[in-house]
Amino acid sequence: MPATATCPKALHAHLLRSGALFADPSAAAPLAAAASLASLPYALSILRAHPTTFSYNSAIRALARGPRPHLAISLYRSMLSHSRSHPNNYTYPPLLAACARLADSDSSSAAAAAAAGVALHASLFRRGLESPDRFIRASLLSLYAAAGDLPAARQVFDLSPPNHRDLPLWNSLLHAYLSRAHYVQVLRLFRTMRTADHVTLLALLSACAHLGALHTARWAHAYLATTCSFPITTNLATALLNMYMRCGDVQTACSLFHSTPTRHKDVHTWTVMIAGLALNGFSTDALHLFTHMKDHNIQPDSVTLTAVLSACTHAGMVDEGKRILRRMPLDYHLQPTIEHYGCTVDLLGRAGLLEEALALIRAVPFKADVALWGALLVACRCHRNFEMGQMVAMEILRLDPQHAGAWVFLSNVYAAAGKWDLVQEVRISMKQHRIHKPPGSSVVELDGVVYEFLSGDHSHPQSDQIYAMLDEIGKTLSLKGHKPATKLVTFDIDEEDKEVCISQHSEKLAVAFGLINTRRGAVIRIVKNLRICEDCHSVMKVVSEVYDRVIVVRDRNRFHHFKSGSCSCLDYW
Repeated sequence: MPATATCPKALHAHLLRSGALFADPSAAAPLAAAASLASLPYALSILRAHPTTFSYNSAIRALARGPRPHLAISLYRSMLSHSRSHPNNYTYPPLLAACARLADSDSSSAAAAAAAGVALHASLFRRGLESPDRFIRASLLSLYAAAGDLPAARQVFDLSPPNHRDLPLWNSLLHAYLSRAHYVQVLRLFRTMRTADHVTLLALLSACAHLGALHTARWAHAYLATTCSFPITTNLATALLNMYMRCGDVQTACSLFHSTPTRHKDVHTWTVMIAGLALNGFSTDALHLFTHMKDHNIQPDSVTLTAVLSACTHAGMVDEGKRILRRMPLDYHLQPTIEHYGCTVDLLGRAGLLEEALALIRAVPFKADVALWGALLVACRCHRNFEMGQMVAMEILRLDPQHAGAWVFLSNVYAAAGKWDLVQEVRISMKQHRIHKPPGSSVVELDGVVYEFLSGDHSHPQSDQIYAMLDEIGKTLSLKGHKPATKLVTFDIDEEDKEVCISQHSEKLAVAFGLINTRRGAVIRIVKNLRICEDCHSVMKVVSEVYDRVIVVRDRNRFHHFKSGSCSCLDYW
């Protein structure tokens, strides 16, 4: 940007010498746009001399796209003070886009930007510019989506005349739902659309990936292959691979990868495959593919190395992971980031090397963040090192007092020790700070419809059959000698109630639903929002053996492929 600062004055001088600035008022527009990026006071001096709507619009558009979008709003307010310049339908889309950028950021001005956007909407309404302009409606929709107000975004869409609901407007609403993790709504909205483009399909594939909705994913792939007239780009090919991997269909993902033309494989494509193999428990294959990638002269980037370290983590390859981290600057000309250190802390922690993991956190050349400490906290919980875990939880709460995981860990530690008075104190503090542990939920797809279950859920129409199947599973587990891991229940209740509580975890409800609604031998696929607990993990192994089913569970960290009484994670997760 250094040339930008000198261009406006040179352009200004040229226009003055040539007389163009006086002969043609529109010549001030590019000058105002260039000047606004260099100096807002300088731009205002030009606009005061040539206060046309066109000039103001050009400067507002430049600022809205620039590094300081809040200045576009300031310039708009200045525009309103001039009687010779009046906002028109070209003024508002860049302004709304600027507000959306700010509202979607983590800056302190995000709330103010959202409020400014609402004020702009009111101004549009007063000026009668809201209804007829489809670009304004798309900008309004994007603004409300960025501000997290999805009902308002949907209302903008619903109030648009049907003949104004073009594909960009549909895509704006689609990505609004996607950006706020309303993945089921993305699928529902797509089914009502009459046409699609690359933007549409990328949103759909991403939603399928997040939901693990393999039935819909396969339909989307078939739709892309048979219905869409546009070619499959590298981005779409990569999104397809990511979708299949995150749905747990590794075989299809690998087949698709090997059949994808080389020109459609970039570093992101290879990285998605490496990360997907690691996530699904095929760490050795992931590392082989990484070697194959280098043989093809594809230079790995920072994200690739994160995926490789993740593969080492899931397989317990401690020495290999440490070697990769140590040699990153030499072998790949990449300096380790805090994400790479976080993967290595996770690697060491899972392997039970908690002291080494703690030493690494204290040695990293960055200020340790919540994610870094969080990796160690998970390890402390897994290896039941409650003393170190308490210290780590306190460090996390010092950085982020609203961190639900740290509060819950402390509560669980006190519960395990029978210190129910301290448990109560923690829960009172959480309530006072309005901190809520996310409820455990599991989703399972059946015939293209996604069903969600919460722990102890009785809302499903087949609830009676689901709980009858759970009772049958419970009897089978007893015959197999399974003992419920009631130590995981952190409430001060008797043993029988603890058994009932743990028997109704969301993934157990989901697998019971799958057993009664799918044919014998069909794969049951479940997506869990939290880490699968020890008891559910044990139950899934028994169910896979007794009912002769493959059960694929994707929890917050990885995939578990249960088959014939064993799990792909080899009980290392």
